[in-house]
Amino acid sequence: MTIFKFYQSGLHFGTFKLADQSITYSWLGSREKTLNDDNNATFKTYGELDIQETLKRWQDGGYASFSQADHFKTAWGAEYQRADEHHWMNRGPKYAVDLIEADDRIVGFQVCARNLTSVLIQPGYERYSVLAKWQEAGYSTTPGRAHQPFTAWAPMRDGVGLAATVILPAGSGPFPTVMERTPYGREVYVASYMRYVLRGYAVVLQDVRGRGDSEGEWLPMIHEQDDGDDTLNWIAAQPWSNGKVGMSGGSYGGYVQWAAAASGNPHLQAIVSMVTAGGPFTDTYYRRGAPFMAQVAWSIATDGRHFNSALTDRDDWDQLMKVRPIEKIPEIVLGHPQYGMTQFMRHNHYDRFLNRGDWFARRDKIKVPALIQSGWYDDDGIGSTEAIAATTDYPSDKRRIILGPWLHGGNAQYDLGPVHLGAEALRPDIDLIHQQWFDHFLKGVENGVAAGPLVEYYTVGEERWHTAASFPPAGLVKVLHLGADGSLAVPAPEAGTVSYVHDPSNPVPKLISVTQNEFEFPADYQKVEKRPDVVSFTTKELTTPLRVVGQVKLDLWASSSAVDCDWDFRVLDVTPDGQSIQMVEGTMNAKFRDSLSESKYLKPGKVTHFTVLSQKTSYELLAGHRLRVDIQSSAGGFVFPNPGTEEGFASDRFVKATQTISCGGQHASAISFVSDRPKN
Repeated sequence: MTIFKFYQSGLHFGTFKLADQSITYSWLGSREKTLNDDNNATFKTYGELDIQETLKRWQDGGYASFSQADHFKTAWGAEYQRADEHHWMNRGPKYAVDLIEADDRIVGFQVCARNLTSVLIQPGYERYSVLAKWQEAGYSTTPGRAHQPFTAWAPMRDGVGLAATVILPAGSGPFPTVMERTPYGREVYVASYMRYVLRGYAVVLQDVRGRGDSEGEWLPMIHEQDDGDDTLNWIAAQPWSNGKVGMSGGSYGGYVQWAAAASGNPHLQAIVSMVTAGGPFTDTYYRRGAPFMAQVAWSIATDGRHFNSALTDRDDWDQLMKVRPIEKIPEIVLGHPQYGMTQFMRHNHYDRFLNRGDWFARRDKIKVPALIQSGWYDDDGIGSTEAIAATTDYPSDKRRIILGPWLHGGNAQYDLGPVHLGAEALRPDIDLIHQQWFDHFLKGVENGVAAGPLVEYYTVGEERWHTAASFPPAGLVKVLHLGADGSLAVPAPEAGTVSYVHDPSNPVPKLISVTQNEFEFPADYQKVEKRPDVVSFTTKELTTPLRVVGQVKLDLWASSSAVDCDWDFRVLDVTPDGQSIQMVEGTMNAKFRDSLSESKYLKPGKVTHFTVLSQKTSYELLAGHRLRVDIQSSAGGFVFPNPGTEEGFASDRFVKATQTISCGGQHASAISFVSDRPKN
């Protein structure tokens, strides 16, 4: 008989016994049962590890070939690369199932999934997994006990009741609380939040207004500050609460934390913000004024009270996306107007309505200790950039930032298309840091988390983590000028121009990952760059590595024959074999060049200055590579193509435009970025 123990976030949840092709288990002290498809499906809700499949493959000797080389491939196609003496990286998939080796055999498995890590391991070998860090930090693997979840209703100031699942730990209390507010169904999060309950926290999982069982009308973002404030007050008034509340969550679940923090509520004493969404005009419904195409599908899937991605499974999206006005697209799919999309498309410049949904506009009230987690390829990365900016003046012991080489789904895989990351790319200790953050600020535990590195960030290419006092770290700013001959170099070139024709009916495609629903995927653009409506500027071959850190700023001097346009640029790593891999990208609508609240149309043919900012990154281009900047006026599949008219997206009239970029002389277009090599 062989025994494996299952741990999540440092807690021992279950024990599995393997004998004669059968598997039995006990879970949180329950009586022993036979593992089958039904109960295995329940275990999947605790993480991204299929326990039954993994153990059966181990029983069948599926990992026996691991000792033959530094790489091996299993019979079912899983690829592994040796990371170190005791660890193997699972190459390729999201939710990599890494292997733990000891005594010349595979003794365990470890899986990271954005904000938690699962470990399935034979007793006695725990020290080779992330469990060693939990032990070093002083945590017991023995879980506490919990009461059965119950439903409670939190009253809002307008009389609307919001439904919440409340889970209390055993004991008399009162307890500190960890809360997540979500539009995706609170029941989805029960399993993953048990780790807090079993360590002595009350947990509140709430459906936001108009979603799930909650009352009211669903209008994204607009009510979250007041509803978050009211919910915090409701929690603090409960007999089981000690008045101290922390919030956690990612994406929209990150947004609602910052919205609640912008209320200034004193009961909110810690947040763990993961891949948070930002403002409606800078990140979610618009990207600096350019309507964000992904929001259409999201609005359709969230139209009812329960998230339904099946509504977006269609084969006519290319035709649908040509429908104008934009808010008609969900109406065609659903058979009725989609309230949120209709409202946000009608407010096509930054006004009082959009301000209500913009927590960043009230950042002066945000004082709560914040742990900020995001990644270079997070398609909501603008939100985390805003979070970093909002907390710039925080004391060093009230803020911590972790920025990895991750997608929006984050901290889960080593391979992103043409980008192949190193063994340190994933952080199996991420949930330990989350736990320490709440323990320190909600329980007063002196565990050193607030004295740790203020910023931890991973450099792609170099494949290692660095620490800094700020992000981007202080350092030399490098300026590279765009040349009319396609050059990209330090000295400003002679004056010149380069032009292309933008056709809104034939937009330049942005290469996204449809399978992973990721919009900042680091794809290879060498074929796209052959289009006549893409202009490239490239350095000479690098003789030494070049580091790009933080946001890249494009100072663009350009003109258009139309009264409006978009400017989209990419920064790319050109490899010796010709791949052109996106590092970062930035987009803006030209009429909002001076102010997001005022449309200022172009004077056709007049050279105008634009500032376009990219997403953030830390990337090292190796010697022999080249740095490239692509500029175009569309990003098909990402933002709706700018029609070039004053009617804008309310009309289906498109205007072809001649776009002219000025280089050198009085109108020297250039990019700039921090380029110092870090000390740590």
